[in-house]
Amino acid sequence: MKQFLFLIGGLAAGFTAQAQTDTVRASTLPPAQLAEKYYNSGVAKFNNKSYQAALQDFDKALSVKKDFTPAYYNRAATRYELKQYAPAVQDYNEAIRLDPNSFTAWYGRAQAEQAQGQAAEAEKDYGKVTELKPDYAVAWYDRGALRFEKGDYQAALGDFTQAIKVDSKYAYAWHDRASTQRQLGNMAAAINDYTEALRHNPDLHVALLNRAAAKRRNKDLQGALADYNDYLRRRSDDPVGYLGRGTARYEAKDYKGAIEDLSHALKLKPDYALALNNRAAAYLKQENYKAAADDASAALKINPQYAEAYLNRGHAREMLRDAGGACQDWRRAAELGLESGTSYAAASGCE
Repeated sequence: MKQFLFLIGGLAAGFTAQAQTDTVRASTLPPAQLAEKYYNSGVAKFNNKSYQAALQDFDKALSVKKDFTPAYYNRAATRYELKQYAPAVQDYNEAIRLDPNSFTAWYGRAQAEQAQGQAAEAEKDYGKVTELKPDYAVAWYDRGALRFEKGDYQAALGDFTQAIKVDSKYAYAWHDRASTQRQLGNMAAAINDYTEALRHNPDLHVALLNRAAAKRRNKDLQGALADYNDYLRRRSDDPVGYLGRGTARYEAKDYKGAIEDLSHALKLKPDYALALNNRAAAYLKQENYKAAADDASAALKINPQYAEAYLNRGHAREMLRDAGGACQDWRRAAELGLESGTSYAAASGCE
């Protein structure tokens, strides 16, 4: 969470001058200054990540001064760190009631609502932040992320675009706008945005991986392979990278290379159903039907609803002269939504 903590100035000089000992008894202070004392102590403890102790100080500050807006805000921030999201929202409510124009309180409440799974409420509050402070890029970005998650890609695209207008170096906004463009089928625009994300943050490795996927979908297999190679030089422990490069090699008809990459992915993640299914497809191209059937079966043990694995196992079983098994697999693929399962079953004379 992006925290905003406010420190109130020290005690008035007159009271400091009266104190000749090392400490001042809190009970001798006027209420306003006593509240400030507890408040500043809470801020210091928050900054040291002593959240329970900070919470106690903010409680004391508010017990003395009921309308202490910053104390409500910072107690809410502390409760957020302690994962006390519902009480945090209540404190943000008070902070907003006392100061409706505090964009930080609206933003904090949105974060706490989002943490509780209240996406609609969080989206509304992020919108309020953009009204109060249009140049606050992170609010545009966070609302865009919520809209992306619910599949409202056009609205998400607008929010990410606005975040970039506010902060042209916002690498994550460039990245997520690129991913939104991919969802909308705009591959060239997605590739450009991933490139911008990497220009502003060369260490944003996920942008390289996703740009490779966008290039592959845009039929630029050589460009995709170059990006996958670069990504795997940086992240040699990521099975997703090997899956992606293996799929690109498959599409480039390099079946041997595809099997090598998919096998590496499976070494890193043995229960990777997608890699098993894709390797089964590569084995089919090499006419290694037994290995293809075994991989498809292994994928189905992990995911019994995997339609493509049924389809591939059907092809392997057909070539292994198991006509009944092939028909059964193609029918199951059709039941799971693959129309080609029906076509293969019909063409092979399955009853």
